[in-house]
Order: sequence, then structure tokens, then C-alpha cells
Amino acid sequence: MDVPAWERRLAGHAPSLIAVLGGLVAVVAVAQFLRDIETLGVGVFPVVALGLCLSLSAGLFGLGRWLANSDLPVADTWTVARWCLGGMAGFGALAALTIGIRLAEGQVVDGAALTLVVMASGGGIGGGVAGIYYARATLAAREADHRRDALVFLNSHLRHNVLNAAQVIQGYTDLLADRTDESRYLDPIERRSAAIASLIDDMKELADLFSGEHTPTALDISTVILREVEHARETHESATFDVDIPPELYVQATGAVSAVFANLIQNAVEHNDAESPSVTIRADRHPRTVSVHIVDDGPGMRDEVKATLFDSAIESGEGRGIALVKTVMNHYGGDVRARDNDPRGTEVVVEFRRPPSR
Repeated sequence: MDVPAWERRLAGHAPSLIAVLGGLVAVVAVAQFLRDIETLGVGVFPVVALGLCLSLSAGLFGLGRWLANSDLPVADTWTVARWCLGGMAGFGALAALTIGIRLAEGQVVDGAALTLVVMASGGGIGGGVAGIYYARATLAAREADHRRDALVFLNSHLRHNVLNAAQVIQGYTDLLADRTDESRYLDPIERRSAAIASLIDDMKELADLFSGEHTPTALDISTVILREVEHARETHESATFDVDIPPELYVQATGAVSAVFANLIQNAVEHNDAESPSVTIRADRHPRTVSVHIVDDGPGMRDEVKATLFDSAIESGEGRGIALVKTVMNHYGGDVRARDNDPRGTEVVVEFRRPPSR
């Protein structure tokens, strides 16, 4: 963040400035104490007032010392100082206004100096502490933006190079197909390269979602589900799929939703111990949500597994596809859960928010 030259110069002296303010508070407190003992004599209340003011002075000294030893950047250092000065000025102005109103009413105001010192010093300390939290939060937000920008760049760079490589493979596969009839070797290569290209497209959608470039909007997921079912039919020829999805099934989502259904449908087939796995996919509309049910006739899950199925983090490496599903649904403000199917298997329920106008 660019900082004007004058702010940079002031930022270097910000800890000293706050310490000077603490010193002034101590001087005023001692002067007020000496005045009080001349008029009232040594008593409990003048001593208490002196102790309070000196404590506030020590708080300002401590704030200046912390700022001098902190690792905050120049701009954030001056931010803390501004908050401190602003709190001191604001609370001091409130105290002065209150005293001025009383004086305008013709009332006698005792201890006006003490009130001003206490209010201004307390406001300065409170403002400085708030400034520290604000500066820390701002610094963390900037660092998060920098990391996001770096990840977006790396993701884009990786997608570009891998997609180019997949296209080269597909091109040479087509050339070989014209020269030989060994399709049994070429077809798997072509399918795999096409799968890589499709995966890169999915990664783009996921990267845009996680980086905040795309936010959930009204999306018809009926076509997405049907497309992923067709992909699953091509990959798992022995499996049967019963699909009951109404058309124009709009939910709050992005293009990354395809990864949700791809992973769940793939899991429903691959973790099935039947020779001919059966998967049923249906959807229900509710007043504010849409629920998509993916039901299999596999061996099912233990209760403890169902309870923690969607708790794994993506970076753990365990159940990465399932963790990805949960992460995407969190970004959509939706939910995903698993329960037993009757008489056998598992039912996964994916719940989306409906668009406000639908």
C-alpha cells in the first residue's frame, strides 16, 4: 500500500508521539495533585485521582513501547497512532462539551481538569488498542489477497500448460488413428486426454469460486446432473442409473457444481460391491431449498463414518473428493450429508439454496 512521504515520516515518530502524550498526562496529573493538596490537603481522593491518571499515563507509555517494538509496516504503524489520537480527541471533546454545557448553565464544575485528562487518556488507550486490532486485521487481509493472487496465477499457469499438453496428445492420437486400426490402444489415450481437458475446465471453475471471482447465482443444475450421469455411464458400463430430475432446476451455484456431482456419482459406483451397481438420482423442491438425493445399493457406511464423512480438510489428502464437495457446498451456503438407504446402501443428500426469485 502506497503511503505519502509525510505519513512515512510521522509513522517513524509515532511511538515517540504516543509516549510524549503519556508524559503530558503524567505532568498534568502531578500538577493537579499538587494543587489539590494545597487546597484540600493530603487525602484519599487526591491520591486515588493521581494513581488513576498515572495508570493511564503508563498505558500510553506501554502503547508507545509496543508500537516501537512491533513488526507492523509503516502504514499500519501510523494507523495505530491515528486511532490513538482520534480516540483521545474524541473522548476529550465529549468531556469538554459536557463541562461546557454545565458551565453555560451556570453550574460550578469541580475537577474539570481531572475529567478531561481521564477521558482523553482512556480514549487514547482504547483507540490505540482498537487501532492495533484494525491494523492486524488489515494486514492479514492484504496478505490473504496476496496469497490468493499468487494461487490464481499459479492455477492459471498450470491450467494453461496442462491443457496445451492434453490438446497435443489428442492431436497426435487423431493422427495415429488415421494410420492404424489399433483403436483398442488409441481409444483409452483419447478418453484420458479428454478427461484431463475436462478436469482442467473444472479446476478453472473451482479456482474462480474459491478466489471469489465467481459468486453463486441462479443456475439450472438439471443439465449439469444429466451430463455427469452420461459421463459416469461411459466410464462404468456395468452400472445402471435411474435419474428423476425435473427440468429448470435452479439453485444458487456456479459452474463448479459439476465437481460436486461428478465426485458423488463416482463414489456411489466405485464403492459399490455389487457386480452391477445401481444408482438413483432424484431431486425435491422445497420453499427455500432444493435437495438432490444420490442413492446407491452398496454396502453402506458405519455410523461413525457417516458422522465425520464430510469433515476432512482438502489438504489432508484423505477423501479429497468428498472434502471438495463439502468445501464447494460451504461456498454456496448449502449442505451435504449422508444417511442409510433402505434396505441397503447409502443416500447422500445435497441441499442448495433456491434463488430468491424462483
